[in-house]
Amino acid sequence: MKMPETIDTIMFAPCGMNCKLCIKHLSETNPCPGCLIDSPNKTKNALKCKIKKCLETKRVKYCGRCSEFPCKLIKKQDKNYKKRYNFSTLNNAKRITYTGINKIMLEDKLNWECESCGGIISIQENICSECGLKHEKQ
Repeated sequence: MKMPETIDTIMFAPCGMNCKLCIKHLSETNPCPGCLIDSPNKTKNALKCKIKKCLETKRVKYCGRCSEFPCKLIKKQDKNYKKRYNFSTLNNAKRITYTGINKIMLEDKLNWECESCGGIISIQENICSECGLKHEKQ
């Protein structure tokens, strides 16, 4: 999958994950459309996400804008992502407070686009979805 000219802000999940960079979204078979998009193709994890359900009861769109941030849910997810993928969803969620969603999506496009072919580098595997080139950890 090629990196689009602009990444739509609807692809920024409440927890701080950019769904456009997620391996589940980049999958060639039955790709997940993204956490905030209603679709029958969502992964089981996206459908049962406790963080997304939590924010549905609050009046904020992103965890980083919640008065209880950082809560136990996001800390647990962050610990898991750091351990498995060397990526902090907590730090990414914090970015929304001081950077702004549009700038985040522009930065993510620049940081996660394969220089070789213009494909999308997955956060989980650091592999380009287009050419398969393995990249160093971001």
